[in-house]
Amino acid sequence: MTKSCAFQGSQAVLLPITDAAHLVHGTPGCLQNSWGMLEAGATGGPLSSHGFSMGLTEMDIIHGGQKKLLEAIRYIAITYQPPCIFVYETCITFLTSEDLEAVCVQAEDEYKVPVIPIHNAGFIGSGNMGNRQAGEALFNKVIGTAGIRGEQQTPYDVNLIGDFRFSREGRKIEAMLSSVGIRVISQIAGDCSLEELRSAHLAKLNILICTRSMVTLARRMRDSFGIPYFEGSFCGTREIRFSLSQLSYHFQNAELDQRIHRYMRREEELLHKEILRRYKPLKGKRIVLFTDGIESWIYIPLLVELGLRIVAIGTNQNGQEDLSRIKERIREDTVLIHRSSEAQILEAYRVRKAELMIVSGRNAFVPLKEKLPFINIDEALHGGYAGYEGARRLAQDLLDTLEQPVWSMIRRSSPWEVESYGSSE
Repeated sequence: MTKSCAFQGSQAVLLPITDAAHLVHGTPGCLQNSWGMLEAGATGGPLSSHGFSMGLTEMDIIHGGQKKLLEAIRYIAITYQPPCIFVYETCITFLTSEDLEAVCVQAEDEYKVPVIPIHNAGFIGSGNMGNRQAGEALFNKVIGTAGIRGEQQTPYDVNLIGDFRFSREGRKIEAMLSSVGIRVISQIAGDCSLEELRSAHLAKLNILICTRSMVTLARRMRDSFGIPYFEGSFCGTREIRFSLSQLSYHFQNAELDQRIHRYMRREEELLHKEILRRYKPLKGKRIVLFTDGIESWIYIPLLVELGLRIVAIGTNQNGQEDLSRIKERIREDTVLIHRSSEAQILEAYRVRKAELMIVSGRNAFVPLKEKLPFINIDEALHGGYAGYEGARRLAQDLLDTLEQPVWSMIRRSSPWEVESYGSSE
């Protein structure tokens, strides 16, 4: 519960395919632990509110659940008629050596619908490994299996590739790109249909949005379909400028280049004026950043742009690549706390006289227990902070948190803790 497993990582990439059916071959608990985490990003597709589980019992585990699995696939195929069914292996069915592949092949032959097994039992690795292997499954079974008519293609077709944080931010990035004339064919690990994924091989460029777990997919699409890729971010004007400039450089079109630069100039001027006028109280506020993975670096340029001082960063869940990107973006006086514990983070918060803590995921319990002002930047809560509008929303959320009177109220003594004077003994 404190760290995602490979099974959850796979579902994070595949669940946003809202017209496909997702069947978990395991106990009900496996479905609940992942579906509850991800369903907030569902956009209302035909099957976006449906989760299917085998609900295996002790007797199913003892006698084998392959026959029951075939019946479950038959029920889904006939009742819902989805364009595809993903079947997820779990720790239990891996340990009992269920032949998931054979059942899926038999079901596909009988019911004439693609049935794709996902061999990512939870204990084989982390969520990042699950992301990567789900990308492999999409490449092997889905991407490139359908085409679109020539008149439906444009010179500026791209794919967006993200990870589990990406479902809502992808829509905002797509709207931004659309405003300058760039069309998104598919959002891999984001809001998309199966047909869009099948046509992903027709894109002219892949954009990796703040993810290292899906680099393998981008490389395989480059080698097989000749689609180049670059890694970009859309959090803060500096990162947006870099990503849009990369797009302009790739397509080498004077008209597109002019549209992109005109758009960036207009939006940056508006945002800068709002920061000076509306969000001026944020300037100079001292904060501690205690997040996991890529969230430790993707928000740094935006926070600096808003005038905040990042006095310390906890890096207990960051790889070497993340650390390099953090160091490229911070000031010299920012303290990096490697392998950080709760006690170290709280000590840094007090010693460095911070006024706010920015957290994500399980780290949200640290300031909550200590009654410290904090904001949880988990995408499921706020929808992400990508784009110029996302920058405004983050600034407003930070301002609202800092001005919230509850932080002074909770430090007062409770009525029953106040000493009663004048009482007779």
